[in-house]
Amino acid sequence: MEILNWDDFIANEERKSFAAVIGVLDGVHRGHQALIKRIVNREEKSTVITFRQNPKRALSCQDGQDITSLEEKLDIFEKMGVMRVILIDFSENFSRIEGRTFIETLLDRGLSFLAIGENFRCGRQRDIGAKDIRRVAAERGVETDIVRPVLLDGRRISSSMIREAIIQGDFALASIALGREFMAAQKKQLSLVVAMNCSMW
Repeated sequence: MEILNWDDFIANEERKSFAAVIGVLDGVHRGHQALIKRIVNREEKSTVITFRQNPKRALSCQDGQDITSLEEKLDIFEKMGVMRVILIDFSENFSRIEGRTFIETLLDRGLSFLAIGENFRCGRQRDIGAKDIRRVAAERGVETDIVRPVLLDGRRISSSMIREAIIQGDFALASIALGREFMAAQKKQLSLVVAMNCSMW
């Protein structure tokens, strides 16, 4: 699996078709896996675009640890058949990029298929959502698959849901939502998250 920095990716003007999933993807839970499954069996180069560090922690808007380390995420991506991962080093400057500009940058570099969740938003102050992203991509003839959430007992599986379960010691629930066993020993690596008032990607 190829691992590429965002700056190197955008510096390369060579246009090659790729199918992508975008997001923090903390935990790489069953909802994230549903997105990734949409791209790994396509002819284009399957690409996950994610962050080297969680944007909330990068700008000190959240204390605590992520559910999965970067190394764990990369291992899961590779096992799922992802061909390339593009890592973004989140910063103040990157946080100012408008969502449409970000999506158009991907389109300029060969994005030919995009899989995102219904609640996905990105860009400066999260200024663009899934339906608007689909319209921007459609202007270039690119398909966007807006994937419905994966539910567990009627609740949408999310990183927040899993983090809450882990903190409460419900490792069985966390494991089901993750789609793999969550070891009790890992709880020591995940402290209670305190979210501050911060609007970002």
